[in-house]
Amino acid sequence: MNNIKSKLLLISIGIALAFPTAWGQSANTEFFMSSSFTKSALNPAKRPEKGYIGIPGLTNLSVNYRTNTFTLDNFLYPGLGENGKSAWFLNKNVSASQFLKGISDNNLLHTNVDYTLLGFGFYVKDLFLSFDVSVRTSADVNIPGDIFRFAKKGVSLGTDEAGKEYNFSNTKGDLLGYTQVGFGGSYSILNQSLVIGSKIKLLFGAMHGSFNTDQLLLNVDRNEWTLHSLASMQITGPGVKYDEDGVIEDVDFDNFSAINGFGLGLDLGATFKPGKYFDFSEEYAFMDNFTFSAALTDVGFINWDKSKTTFLHTDETAIDVTGNHNIGFEDNSDNSLGKIIEDLGDRFTDAVKLKEDKTGTQKSSSGIRAKLNWGVEYALCEGKVNTGLLLTSYFNPVKTNTELTLAGAYRPASGFEVGLSYSFIPSYYGAFELALHFGPGFYIASSLGSYSVNSDGMPAKMNHLNVMVGAAIPIGAKH
Repeated sequence: MNNIKSKLLLISIGIALAFPTAWGQSANTEFFMSSSFTKSALNPAKRPEKGYIGIPGLTNLSVNYRTNTFTLDNFLYPGLGENGKSAWFLNKNVSASQFLKGISDNNLLHTNVDYTLLGFGFYVKDLFLSFDVSVRTSADVNIPGDIFRFAKKGVSLGTDEAGKEYNFSNTKGDLLGYTQVGFGGSYSILNQSLVIGSKIKLLFGAMHGSFNTDQLLLNVDRNEWTLHSLASMQITGPGVKYDEDGVIEDVDFDNFSAINGFGLGLDLGATFKPGKYFDFSEEYAFMDNFTFSAALTDVGFINWDKSKTTFLHTDETAIDVTGNHNIGFEDNSDNSLGKIIEDLGDRFTDAVKLKEDKTGTQKSSSGIRAKLNWGVEYALCEGKVNTGLLLTSYFNPVKTNTELTLAGAYRPASGFEVGLSYSFIPSYYGAFELALHFGPGFYIASSLGSYSVNSDGMPAKMNHLNVMVGAAIPIGAKH
């Protein structure tokens, strides 16, 4: 158990680096493509030009990963290890300044997988109706920069570190998994200039876990350190095992239930074509090609079964850690890095002892990560070319993020369309995305941000990855 505790930080980093799964049900490029069947996920008023029947099991799969700092090049350094091998950031050959320049005050990781099992949509005159069943999982993590600063240089206390305070508060994690059954509809009014759409979602919660440190402060001095902690956790789905002192010991998945909560979600959206409502003079005829849109999606909550939910908390705790922690690098040294981290891991675990909270005052509901989309499009070449901007705000439990995407799509023939986009806000990941539609209803989209390979042939810098594939059969006349 002690060995597990001592490696807690490294395990967390390893999971963040190795779990390439994050925002969004649909690639942003799809928003601008006339042949897209999935753009209604970004705005329920964005309707496909034809009805469709998704191929069961192949309708849509979207996998997304995004981070600002959890890239391999920030934690692994080629050539700095023994005999010219790669070294992890804690290696003595990697300087603190070299490592910490790639670390932010808030180190974020967002992941999402959306798998549509079945979906179809059809027109009834100007009314478009749709139905889908999908499985969705999301994970969001924030690790404060002081955790990494302390891991790298806090264990070796020089005069400049004496009396220093490290703030580990706002360490957050949230994991959500559920099945969604959606019923959507949209209708055009005002001479078809305005389309309004909505989607009601029945949500069947599978599991939810959240962790938050309201307070985790470490005051370090040469011979005495003090750790103040106040943390909470909620787990719905798997069971929790406790030791004889009532402290969480393990998580049991043996009696896991597929449905542990119920909820409702809602999408709302609208699109407006001013050229279909206003009679523009020839001087302003260019306005005929504009489309403006707005949507609020994934607004809703899941209420979790309290009998299957465990609430955990720590009492406000202060733990004293005594002893001189000047670091040594010999494996058998009492001050070796491994032994120091093991000792600190034990102390941190003592400070953040999660016990069951039976007060009955806790909230047993969670949101499903709402999104706000604003779009403007402009059509060229008699509709064969479409270009525009999409501004998206993501509201998740860890941090609200905003993304601005410039995109364009070209459709030279009815059986082929290509789209290209570039997201340049936030600036830390700047990602190109390419989408292809071909045949009657096959589509694939992929984006990769700031990609590079190190001397060991490993993907050293990959702070954004998105892949979306699917297939659907068009039905009915072009609308």
